[in-house]
Amino acid sequence: MANPFDAMVARMDAATVNLMADKVTINGVSFDAVESQFVAEMGPLVGDGLSLVVFSLTVSPRKGDTIHWRGQDYTVTRKQLFNGKPQIWIE
Repeated sequence: MANPFDAMVARMDAATVNLMADKVTINGVSFDAVESQFVAEMGPLVGDGLSLVVFSLTVSPRKGDTIHWRGQDYTVTRKQLFNGKPQIWIE
């Protein structure tokens, strides 16, 4: 039997993807991602900018990768993990 916490996390991730995700293409492969923006008031902590949380454990985007999202091409400028998923900053 799966750990109850892990099962809950999987259900929450599925609900988030179902309600909020857009498709993003990274290196020619399509993934679900959710936009993640930080308010300017938090600038000293994280800075403002546009980032995406990618809901896949199989993708490993790198700085400099080109992605396609919402009809535009962007470049990955930074990557870190957010709740075990890749979070990428794009410009």
